[in-house]
Parts: sequence; structure tokens; C-alpha cells
Amino acid sequence: MSRALKLYFLLSIFQLSISVVDAQTVPDSTIQKINGFRAFYETLGKAYPPDSTITVIGEEIAGVKSYWFNQDQLTQKNIVIYLHGGVYTYGSVNAYRAMLTHLAKSLNSAILYIEYSLSPEHPFPAANNEILKVYRELQKKYPNYKITIMGDSAGGGLAISLVNDAQKYNLSMPASLALISPWIDLKCINNSYVTKQSVDPILSKDYLYSHALMYAPDKIKEADPGEIKFKKFPPVLLLVGTDEVLNDDSKNFYAYIKPIQKKARLKEFEGQKHVWLFSHIDSPASLEAINDIKEFIATKSK
Repeated sequence: MSRALKLYFLLSIFQLSISVVDAQTVPDSTIQKINGFRAFYETLGKAYPPDSTITVIGEEIAGVKSYWFNQDQLTQKNIVIYLHGGVYTYGSVNAYRAMLTHLAKSLNSAILYIEYSLSPEHPFPAANNEILKVYRELQKKYPNYKITIMGDSAGGGLAISLVNDAQKYNLSMPASLALISPWIDLKCINNSYVTKQSVDPILSKDYLYSHALMYAPDKIKEADPGEIKFKKFPPVLLLVGTDEVLNDDSKNFYAYIKPIQKKARLKEFEGQKHVWLFSHIDSPASLEAINDIKEFIATKSK
């Protein structure tokens, strides 16, 4: 069974049995299922080996556990913050270690992975607040550094929310954003949630929405990155596969943000599934995406 099909099979079982929680209670049975899938999610990070030349060092920043990849490259005065996916409920450094070592090597940059708190135990805005604290601390500790935000899936949505939070608290905006298959529409009403379902073996509208409810019970509109209105925005690169239900999340956000930020760029990858780099780091599509990210960070950010 392929990795994508195995994931789809397990997600299907999981979403049929998960309890949608309210703002007050999380059933023990739901937490048990979530913990089981969290353990499985970590095994996805073993699809390919990490790059052994890249060091990984844990550090608590502003009270939030984080991990430096390629920390010795801080001398270049560039930092890439990475916000992981996992529908706000799954994901850890163990799942992302291999992919991030290869990204750090290819980008020749220091990457900081933030191990933000997960829902439903820590619902909105816990993750947002932790990411903002780390971002604020980095700006204080590394003045005049160029900070780029990368994120996949839910991490892409958190990256967009961070831009809004930074503006709210009068912090400098990131130099640029590079988002891979971002989940931006927590209401799950974009057309591709239906039109792309037949070609997406990983995600579904019901699965995504059930986790949006766990992440932000009674506050989906407030938590939804797609609801944020911007007057200014950093240069942003949106990479998305044609064969994923989140396809319109990228296309619709690009249509909204392009008049605000002329350096915004959207690229669709034909036949690619959700966060294809996570499954195959050395495929032609993954290598092309990494090259696009590297070029964008170097030339399109301010």
C-alpha cells in the first residue's frame, strides 16, 4: 500500500469515529484516537532519511520548544521560521526532521521549527500566541536579520495569521512567506473541497472541518486566516498541487492578496497531492518546488 493510500485509509477510519467537541469538553475516547494518530503521523517522517550533514539543536525560545536546523548559518543573517501542518492537531519535530534537514541544506539557511501547542488540548489562539512570542523574541535577539516564514497546510494558515498579529502589535513584517499547500479556509467552503475530492487521496472536507471545530470551537470565523483583511502584506509564494482539496485555498488567497502585494506569486504543480515534499523530497516536483522557494526568498523578498 502506498504511503498516500495508507494515510487516506487511516484518516477515513479516524474521521468516521471522531467526536466533534464543544468548547468545554474533549472526550477521553477522542483524545485516545488523537494520540494514536499522532504516533502514526510521526512515522510519516521516515519516508526518506534525513540529511546527516545538518545539525538539529533544541532550544526554548520565549517559553516555546523550538528546534534549529543548520544553526551555524545564522552568520548569514537570514532565518527561516517553519510552521508545520497537521490540521492544528498533529505534527512534531520527529515527523518533520527529515524534510527540514533537506530544506535547510538546499536553502543553505538556518531554519527554526516551532513546536507549537496542539488542539484540542490547546485550542485557538494558543498556537498563534506561541508563534507570535517566538517571532517577537527573534526580532529582539536578531535585529536586522531577514526573517522568512515557511509553512505547510495548517502551518500556512498560521503564517498568514502571524502577519496579521505582527501588524497588530507593531512588529516588523516578515521579509517574505513561502507556503506549501496552505489551509486557509477553515470554514471549508471553497469549491475545490468538492471538485477535487475525487483526486485527493489524503484530505476531505469533513475531516478538515472536524479538526477546525477542535482547533477553534465557537471561534472558527475569528481563527480563520481567510477572514483576515489586510492593507499590506509581505511578498508571498503559494505552491499547491492540482490534485488536492485545498487547491482553491491558494488560488483564492492569491487573487485577494495580489492587488495588495505585487510580488505575490502562485504556482500549481500538475498531478501533485497535498504537501508532496513531505512524501518524496527528491521527486522532480519536489526539487522544482525547493528551487522555487530558494529563488523566491533570495530575489523576491524585500
